[in-house]
Amino acid sequence: MPILEFPLDLPGVTRGALWEFHRDPAALERLTPPEKKIRVVERPKEMYAGARVVLSVRQFGLWLTWISLIETWEPETRFVDVQEKGPFASWRHEHLFFEGRLLDRVTYEVPLAMVGGRLADRALVRPELERMFAHRHRVTAAALRPVA
Repeated sequence: MPILEFPLDLPGVTRGALWEFHRDPAALERLTPPEKKIRVVERPKEMYAGARVVLSVRQFGLWLTWISLIETWEPETRFVDVQEKGPFASWRHEHLFFEGRLLDRVTYEVPLAMVGGRLADRALVRPELERMFAHRHRVTAAALRPVA
């Protein structure tokens, strides 16, 4: 199962500021690249362990439902969302918060990994994830980087 890590160093940004930015349920819209076809169908007023976010995601011309469960919620340290239903065979996204640093760790499996899915992962899925997290980190840095 692939594991990708996307670090973002933000010297001078506190762990608390990173946490506050990401704990907002509306952060998903801000962090989603504008070209991605994602609609938030349902989300909680505030995040907590056990909260669910329901998305409608357009892939290959079809709208799919993606249900994400907040599995772990450790204020100012980390939270983990896992896919209950969606386009991946499995998906686990760990958001880790440090003083001056954010680390996104994604563990996932594409459908049919053993029969061609790994090739699709390397050619399509992984590059898309890399673009998506680069966008997320640009938005995060622009919102939180201290003004010099």
